[in-house]
This record gives sequence, structure tokens and C-alpha cells, in this order.
Amino acid sequence: MAGAAVLGFAFAAAGYLWWGTTAAALIAVSAMIGVVMALGWLYRTRRPLRFRGAPLTLGVLAAFVVHIAGVVAARDIAMTLVGVDAEAVVERTWTTHSRGSQSHHCTLHRTGGAPIPRKLATSCEGYGRGDTMPVVLDPRGRFAPVGGPKSDLPAVGESQVVAAAGLVLLASIAIGSVPERPTRARSSRRSRT
Repeated sequence: MAGAAVLGFAFAAAGYLWWGTTAAALIAVSAMIGVVMALGWLYRTRRPLRFRGAPLTLGVLAAFVVHIAGVVAARDIAMTLVGVDAEAVVERTWTTHSRGSQSHHCTLHRTGGAPIPRKLATSCEGYGRGDTMPVVLDPRGRFAPVGGPKSDLPAVGESQVVAAAGLVLLASIAIGSVPERPTRARSSRRSRT
């Protein structure tokens, strides 16, 4: 059960880093559905717990936090390890609307004119065409650039949140994995045979 959650998170993080937000979302949603179904099955098949709804609900919420916040934390950790501070010029901007909220996107090029192949992974709000902005770039171009200086990446805080959610998920799995105790009727039948 824990292995499935870890694998789902790892595939979602890899999808985000290499293929973008859409791939990560599809993988993360699939992994979360699998974890939720597995948790439900685990709690359904074990001995009755008096308050099983509480650890089950906390486990489901923790799985969501691990798969959503964990993917962003993986990006920030990767950029902390391999990224370099640079300045980029905004080439093109656009806004998308979804369920009443706006997302600001942009493509960038280096100050010397060399193109940056991937769009900015963070928001471009407040920037227009021709503006210069600080970014963290992967020198090998594997990952999308992130806005701001490398020192502002919140990798430590995000990692702590994901670790706490992981512990809650493990506790939920452990509570649901408690083996069924034999009842007196079953134990007395076994002693007669």
C-alpha cells in the first residue's frame, strides 16, 4: 500500500519535471484514485474499528497532499540542485481562465537572445512582453524555468509538509492494517478440534 503511494508520487513528479503539468496531473489523479481505493479496501476488509472514518479520512487527505504538494516540492528540489540563477526576457504572454480563476503564462528567452525551450513553470503575473525577470534555469534544458532567484525556492518548507503528510498516510495504513482478532466463538471451536 505504501509502495503504491510512493510509486504514484514518483511517477507524478517525474511526469511534471519532464512532460509538464498536464502529464503530472493525469498521473497524480490516477495514483490518488488507486491509493484511495486501496485505503478503502484495507479498512473494509479488516476488523471493525470503532472510529475508522477518522484515520481513513486523514489518510485520504494525506494522499492528496503527498501527490499535489509533493510534485511541486520535487520540482523545487530539482531546481535547487541543478538550477542556476539567470535573467530572462519575456517573449510572449497569455492568460487562461478556468473556473473563475486566471493563470498567467509566458515564454522566455535569455538576455542574449537565445531561446528558452520551455514556458515558465510559475506565474508570469505582472510581467509583459520585453520585461526582464529573474529565473532559475536548468543549464541542460531538461526542466522548465522557475521564476525568482534560487534562494527563494521553498523546497525545505514544502519537503516538511510532504514528510508530515507521508507520516499521516503511513499511520493511516498502519491503523487499517491491524489484523483481525479471533473472536471467542472461533477460538473455542479451534480448541475443540
